[in-house]
Amino acid sequence: MPKLSLWKNAKTKDYFYQDRVIREAVGAGGTSFLVHKYLGPAAVEDGSDPARPKLSEQDQLSELDMQDLLFMENRDRVYDTTIYELRGTYNVTDQDFDLSQFGLFLNADTLFITFHTNEMVERLGRKLMAGDVIEVPHLNDDLLLDATAKSINKFYAVQDASRAAEGFGPTWWPHLWRIKVSPINDAQEYRSILGDPEDADSLKNALSTYQTEIKIDNAILASAESFTPGVGYPAGYPNNSPTEPTFTPAINVMQTGGISDNTVMTRELAAARGDTTDVPTGLTFPSQPNQGDLFIRVDFTPNRLFAYRGTRWHRVLDVEINDWRANTVNAGSFIQNPANTTANGFGTDISTVPSNQPLSQVFTKPKPKADN
Repeated sequence: MPKLSLWKNAKTKDYFYQDRVIREAVGAGGTSFLVHKYLGPAAVEDGSDPARPKLSEQDQLSELDMQDLLFMENRDRVYDTTIYELRGTYNVTDQDFDLSQFGLFLNADTLFITFHTNEMVERLGRKLMAGDVIEVPHLNDDLLLDATAKSINKFYAVQDASRAAEGFGPTWWPHLWRIKVSPINDAQEYRSILGDPEDADSLKNALSTYQTEIKIDNAILASAESFTPGVGYPAGYPNNSPTEPTFTPAINVMQTGGISDNTVMTRELAAARGDTTDVPTGLTFPSQPNQGDLFIRVDFTPNRLFAYRGTRWHRVLDVEINDWRANTVNAGSFIQNPANTTANGFGTDISTVPSNQPLSQVFTKPKPKADN
């Protein structure tokens, strides 16, 4: 009598019977997933990149091609226009915030989804791999606070894939495929799925928080210009107070010799506003200063106001500047330049463009060709 053994060197009828049972269990108890199949990196027109196929060989795209061999990434990806539906299962968990590190991190933003291997290969032609995008319809939130907002499905990108440990049957052959997915954003890699950013109704604009962040940033700038149009409080005192505020230093390091701290701070504020008629100027500090003396160094651009406190000169503010940006950051007019400039593009393409524009819009312009 031969020895009893569940393991066989080939897939026998026992394996196919178990595979059909597992496939039916996943199909009956699993949920629907829509798969955007990754085809490979986008082709180039002239074939200058040896890692990418030529445009004439677009039908030969393969998931094995690599766009950037240096950084080992595929930034310009091509996805199949056909959407494939698969049944899969995963454990639903609560979205708890992890406070063990600096900031807030969601523990439930990564999912581990299990699919039936043979059914997946029958429909996709291959197993799910890193780069594929999974759309989850049952996570569609149709009860949004904003009734005019677009209700969309959740989109996840496959990060890793392997055989599931619970998918091995009694005959030691695997039946299930397990993938690790994380939410996608409006990145360059998924442009063919998310659509054109110029289209207001595109999926990219629905998923992206870019426009909202730009509006918040512009509102902060407008608020800063409104509340601080110049140095100090030239348009009025804080909170529209009718009286001059009283300045009390947090740490009294002044030995004013009879001059009160508030008097010194008031003189500094007046000088910072531009009232520098009684403040001496020069290229070097006086050799024998008194406590509370003010001095403007004209070898700085813009001129810089200093106050003598204790045993050294302390910088107060840059004077005669009516732009809050220049008082807040170095080279403020360069960072926030509201002017327009004339751009000479390619050939006779000459246009007027704003000097202050986000990099995301600059990089969408035609890329300059290499010098060689």
